[in-house]
Amino acid sequence: MPATHGKLTRVYINGYDLTGFFRKAGIEIVRETAVATPFNVEDKVYLAGQKDATLSLEGMFDGAVDGVEQVLHTALDTDPTTIVVCSQGDAVGRVAHGMQTLQEKFAVDASKDDVVTLANELKPITGADRLLIHHALSSEVATGNGTGIDNGAQTTSGGVGYLHVPDIAGISNLAVVVQDSADASSWATILTFTGVTADRAAQRVAITGTVRRHTRAIWTFTGTGSAQFFVGFGRK
Repeated sequence: MPATHGKLTRVYINGYDLTGFFRKAGIEIVRETAVATPFNVEDKVYLAGQKDATLSLEGMFDGAVDGVEQVLHTALDTDPTTIVVCSQGDAVGRVAHGMQTLQEKFAVDASKDDVVTLANELKPITGADRLLIHHALSSEVATGNGTGIDNGAQTTSGGVGYLHVPDIAGISNLAVVVQDSADASSWATILTFTGVTADRAAQRVAITGTVRRHTRAIWTFTGTGSAQFFVGFGRK
C-alpha cells in the first residue's frame, strides 16, 4: 500500500468510536537534542534527549449523550484519556498509534459561516506507541483466534497493547490476550487485558521481555452474546 487516503482514518477514545465526528487527526513526535560540541571541532555534535509527542484532533461539535463533546469534556476530569488513531484505516496488520494522554486544550468554535467545531490537543503520559492492528473494530459472537501477524523477527524490549470495547451484549465477561509464537504454530500468552464486563472500556497494558516473531489476539466469551472491540499491539 504505497499511499493511503486520509478518509480511511479511524479514532477511538476511551472505548468510543468517535471517527464520525473528526475530520483531522495529527500526531507529532519530537526528540530534544543538546549541543555537545567541544572546541576545535568544525561540525556541531548533538546528544539525543527526551522524546515528546502531541496529538491534535479537529472535528464537528456534537453535544448529545455519548457525543464527542461529552466524551472529551468528561475526560478533562478523568484522565488519562486512552486513544488510538488508525491513520491507514482499521484492518489487521496495518499501523496505528496509541497514547494514554492528558488533555492540554479543549476548544469549541462557532462561526456564522461554518459548522460548530471542536478542537483538542493532548499530551501522552506514556509516550506515543506504534501499533499493528490485531483485531479491527468489529463484532464477534463467540470465542475466537485472531489472524497471526509475522513481524519478521523476535524482539527483546517488550511491547504494549491497546483494547477498546464500545459494546458488549449478553456476555458477562470478555477476556482478551495477545499471544506470540516462533513458528506460527505453537502459541503462548504474553499480554493479558483485564476482563471487560461493560460497554465503553479502554485499556493500555505494557509488558517487558522477549516477544517472538509472530503475534495474534485471542478472545474468550463468558456467556452467549456479542462484543465489539479493537486490539492493537506494538513492540518496544
